[in-house]
Amino acid sequence: MLTGTYALDVGTPNGLLSLDAHQGIPANLSFYVKNTGSAANNNIKFLSFKPENWQVTFKPQKITTLKPGELKQVELSITPYSEALVGDYAVNVRVAGEKVEKPLEFRVTVKASSAWGWIGIGIILAVVGGLTVLFRKLGRR
Repeated sequence: MLTGTYALDVGTPNGLLSLDAHQGIPANLSFYVKNTGSAANNNIKFLSFKPENWQVTFKPQKITTLKPGELKQVELSITPYSEALVGDYAVNVRVAGEKVEKPLEFRVTVKASSAWGWIGIGIILAVVGGLTVLFRKLGRR
């Protein structure tokens, strides 16, 4: 009895496995799953290992059948916890087929909202403006 080989290849079109995200806001990324074996791969599922309180979703949630040589694109959405600290985090994804699994590790950089930076600049300008008015009004005495 002849059986085919089972093999999967996973990755991103540009080879980058990192993305930037903001607290509580979904960040999206696409990756591909390719059947590099000689047998069809059925019931391919996606599992994620993520920091606590993060959300990771896949679209589609699973691939029913992937024929030899066939390539499918998967949309990945990562939503950091709304109170996540600024910094780098790892989100691991496991693509599990019938008889083969492939891991992917994404590096997610959580950045602070730029609104606080603009608020800080506004406060500084208000203080400098207030002091300028105060010095001009009081002048030398």
